Formats: sequence, C-alpha cells, structure tokens
Amino acid sequence: FFFGMIVQWLARVVFTFNYTKKMKYSIALFGGVAATAIIYFMLIKGLKDSSFMTPENKHWIQDNTLMLIAVFFVFFTVLMQILHWMKINVFKVIVLMGTFALALAFAGNDLVNFIGVPLAGFSSFMDYTANGGGNPNGFLMTSLLGPAKTPWYFLIGAGAVMVYALCTSKKAHAVIKTSVDLSRQDEGEETFGSTPIARTVVRISMTLANGISRIMPSGSKEWFDSRFRKDEAIIADGAAFDLVRASVNLVLAGLLIALGTSLKLPLSTTYVTFMVAMGTSLADRAWGRDSAVYRITGVLSVIGGWFITAGAAFTICFFVALVLHYGGNISIIALIGIAVFILIRSQVMYKKRKAKEQGSETLKQLMQATDSTEALQLMRKHTREELSKVLEYAETNFELTVTSFLHENLRGLRRAMGSTKFEKQLIKQMKRSGTVAMCRLDNNTVLEKGLYYYQGNDFASELVYSISRLCEPCLEHTDNNFNPLDAIQKGEFSDVAEDITYLIQQCRKKMENNEYNNLEEEIRRANDLNGQLSLLKRKELQRIQSQSGSIRVSMVYLTMVQEAQNVVTYTINLMKVSRKFQMETEMP
Repeated sequence: FFFGMIVQWLARVVFTFNYTKKMKYSIALFGGVAATAIIYFMLIKGLKDSSFMTPENKHWIQDNTLMLIAVFFVFFTVLMQILHWMKINVFKVIVLMGTFALALAFAGNDLVNFIGVPLAGFSSFMDYTANGGGNPNGFLMTSLLGPAKTPWYFLIGAGAVMVYALCTSKKAHAVIKTSVDLSRQDEGEETFGSTPIARTVVRISMTLANGISRIMPSGSKEWFDSRFRKDEAIIADGAAFDLVRASVNLVLAGLLIALGTSLKLPLSTTYVTFMVAMGTSLADRAWGRDSAVYRITGVLSVIGGWFITAGAAFTICFFVALVLHYGGNISIIALIGIAVFILIRSQVMYKKRKAKEQGSETLKQLMQATDSTEALQLMRKHTREELSKVLEYAETNFELTVTSFLHENLRGLRRAMGSTKFEKQLIKQMKRSGTVAMCRLDNNTVLEKGLYYYQGNDFASELVYSISRLCEPCLEHTDNNFNPLDAIQKGEFSDVAEDITYLIQQCRKKMENNEYNNLEEEIRRANDLNGQLSLLKRKELQRIQSQSGSIRVSMVYLTMVQEAQNVVTYTINLMKVSRKFQMETEMP
C-alpha cells in the first residue's frame, strides 16, 4: 500500500491526468526504469533458482549484475523514446510488459502454493515405497529436507489447470471486480457500507490533511493541485482508471511479489496486488469525501477476511491432522466426503447469491448507455427490478412478523428484524445508485420523470421502515414474555393481515410484468383495508375505555394496526408513482 501510494503520487506529479501532453521525454525514463526493474527481478533474481541454470551462468550473472542493469536501462530508455517518436503509446507497452511480469510473479508464487503440498506428499510416498521398512510411524521425512526436483510435465500440467481455472472461475472474476470497484477513479455504486473504524480513519485523515494544508505555501498547493486535475483524466470507455495507474499497478505489484518470492517470504499474491491498487487509488485522489468511508470499509473487510482465513486455516489444519492421525482410513473417507459436500454447497450458495445480484447487470448497462432514450428504458427496467424486490421483501416480512407475533415465535421475529436491517442498507444503496444513474438521462426527461422516480424511492423506503416499526415492538413484547393478544384481537388482525399480504403480492406481480391497467382495483382494495384498520383502532380504543384488557397489549396492538395502515398506504402510493414513471404518457 505504501509503495503503491508513493510511486503513483510521483508518477501523477510527473505526468498529470492529461498525460499525453506531459511525456515528451519523461516517458522514456519512466519506461526504462519500469522495464529494467522487470528484467532485474523477473530474470536476474528469478532465474537464479531455476533448475536449468548452470552454476557458471549463475556466477557470471552475479559478477556482472550492475553492468547488466546499466545496459538494460540505456537500451530500454532509448527504445521507449523511439517508440514514442513513432506515435506508439508507451504506456500500453509498459502495461503489456507489466501484465507478463505480474503473470510470471503469480506463477512463481501461486504455482508453489498450488502443487507444493501434493508434490510433497507424492515425494514422501515415493520415498517411503522405495526405502520404507513397512512401518510408516518410524519412517522419517528426511528426503523433504533437500530442494524439490519437480518434473517439467507436472509444472506444465499444473499451469494449464491454473490458467483454465482463472478463465472460467466466477469467484476469481469476483475478486478482480472487487479490487477494480474499490480503486476506480469515478463515482459509482459502492459495494461496501460504512463502519465506525472507517469513519474514524477518514476523520483523522481529514484533520491531518487540513493541518498540512495550513502550513504548506499557497504556491506549492496550487502547483500540486494543477497536477491532480481529475476532470482532465484520459480514461478509455469502460475502464476504471487510466494507463498511468494501470502501468504502476501491474509493474509494482509484479516487482513486489517477485522480490518477496526471491527472499522466500510467505505472501499472498492477491493481497499484494490488491494493496498496491488501493495505494495507487488513494494517491490518485480517487477516494473523495463521498466515497472514502466506503472504500476504506472495503479495504478493511478484505484485509480482515484474509487474516481470518489464515487463522481459520491454521486451526482447521490442526484438527484435520488430529482426526487423520487417530481416525485412520475411515477418517480419510469421511473428510473427503465432507470436503466434497462443502465444495458443492459453496458453489450452490454462490450461484444463488449471483442470481440475486442479476439486477445489477441492468445498472451496468445503464451506466454505459450513451443514448438518452436507451438510458430511460434501462432506467425503467432497473427501477422495476429494484422496487419489485422491495415489494417481495414487504410481502415476506409483513407476513412473517404478524404470524410470528400471533404465535409468539421469537425466532421468526428475530429473523424478520435481521432482514429489515439488511433491507435498510439495500434501500440506501438503491437510492445512491439510482441518483448516479439519473445523470444518464437528458434534462427534459429528468424534469418530466425524475420527480416520480424519487417519490417511488421515498415510498419504498417508508414501506421498509413501516415494517421495521411494526416488527420492533412485536419483538420486544415477545422477547419480554408479556401477555399475548387475546383471541378477539388475533382474529380481527389476522383476517386483515391476510388481505394486506395479498394486496402486496398482487402489486408486486403487476410491477414485475409492468402492467398497470387494472391498478384501480388494487386502489379500491387498499381503501377498503384502510377503512377496516381504522375500524379496528376504534374498537380497541373502546376496549381501553372499558378497561377490559391489558394496556401494554393494547399499545402494541394499536401500533400494529397503525403500521399496517402505513404499509397499505405506501404500497399503493408506490404503485401510483411507479405507473407514472413507467408509462410513456402521463396517467391521471
């Protein structure tokens, strides 16, 4: 993170965001340094431990290292300058070299992680077969003390499997997507939320930055600001950042991985690459005040996940070895079965989670749309998908809350409350992404349809919060083991609750199918339900006056009735504004 931040800051000061005007001669020096560093770490440092290098060649390289570095530096500097004069984008050349360097660094590190353990087991088995005396408990693994001699066909086979896995694995693509999203230059949909630690880090950083700004001369501040004008950034369509940062990310990550591998340090290639990308994005001022807290939360989540994984792997390995030692062949078969089950279950759960995220595909298309008409159609589709999810949540959790409370099911109420907290975060994310997406529409469309869109978001938010206000007192009442509703109250409310659930279900189906022609029927049903709920409130107030029941029970019952009315009202209002937003012509 540190080296990524420093190198990117220096590169941006030299080239600025409008790098095409600032690389007349500096690009040759930058390319020469990058190429020489790649050659040094990848070839000189990397090949010295290769099995096909003879002792004479190793000794010659060691004695002439400085001369080789000087020759490579001069050669690549001149070559980069010639390429620049030939109107070839040198940054693309550096990115290409960096890609190969990073691939070689990954192969040098991850290939060992991938086949090191099984090859050690294979070598142990072969050594025991040749020299073992029949008692494995008394046979020492001294054969593993020497350097490994891996057959070339094992290396090629393992490399082919790794390449195939990287090309086809959706999880590997998700890792890359997370890294790119957290380091992108522009604003967009934030994957992560806000945490107290992230807010504290941002607050401390702002205080420190303001202190430095006060003591820095105004001339220096203006000069540095002129080097970081993000509105001049040259970013290709669909790219998250420009070629300057791409070259630094690839070259520096490859060099650090190669250096760590040559020093035999235990490291995660993905971790190093990710942290370099985060450091360069911070130096590039990609973390603005509106996004910094989400980016930092994402970085801390990824770092925490890696450390938790390391601790879990360490602990689980201990127990697996223990089980294998005492369980014998039966434990081996059982653990293989458990491993297969976990892999299948993980894949199934991942597919289900990706299916839920399909709506984001429409948002991606919307963010890339250039035509206002196309953007409006995609916006309507995205809105239908998001609001349908809200109605689906409302249908499920309203029914779950009411049913669980009437049957004093504490677990069901807790599950409903947890879903509500998660839905509140999704609502915030939906509002944020929708506001960014509205920028793709032209001014006339925004003025004509924008109000309906924002009203729909507000009604969706109020619908979620109404269910939250319904669930919270029911959960508290049941958790404290207070008296339940009496039979009359249960009978009255359960009948109306079924009709409310049916209303939400019908509205959801209409929204999913984009059919609003017969919406008047749902409006009439909603008015009838509100009338019934008002009648239930009057009846309960009469029971309170006659002191025929518990005041505590009456309070939670009145809250339920009131929030049920809100659910009905916000549901039908959501449908009304959604109809106005979705239809080509205005509806009365």
